[in-house]
Amino acid sequence: MEFKPARIIWHHSAFNSDEHQFDKINEWHRDRQFPLSGLGYFVGYHYVVEPDGSVRQARKETEIGAHDSGENSNSIGICLSGDFNLRYPSEAQTASAALLVKQIRERWKIPVTRVEPHRWDDQTDCPGTLLPDNWLINEFLKREGTVFTKFFQIVGEKFNLL
Repeated sequence: MEFKPARIIWHHSAFNSDEHQFDKINEWHRDRQFPLSGLGYFVGYHYVVEPDGSVRQARKETEIGAHDSGENSNSIGICLSGDFNLRYPSEAQTASAALLVKQIRERWKIPVTRVEPHRWDDQTDCPGTLLPDNWLINEFLKREGTVFTKFFQIVGEKFNLL
């Protein structure tokens, strides 16, 4: 069966630190017996965006992730390192996440409306109570969108549509 992602689900690690967290997430997911990815990691997300803006890929985009039970068969998972119940993502992290969303959307033709927080389908506050559901969409539109999508974002914010 060919895996074709139709949406992006974004998460936070819920670990409050400015340090890189990829290895910690890999260890935690290994201990929870997550499946080994084709790239050799146990990390359930396809990508982890660190506080300094660096991005690590843990799974091929063509393989099913292990980041959102019952939702993995048609999604790419992005995790931003940090606990966004306690603080906001850094500027570098935000810029990298927006660029990553742009790149994934272009490769897979994923509509901007299918960039979803983890909490939409589960009983969780992930990706953190400080970030509204549309946070990553807005950051993408502001930073990486076309003239049309930037206009859409401005109008959406003005009329509380986003």
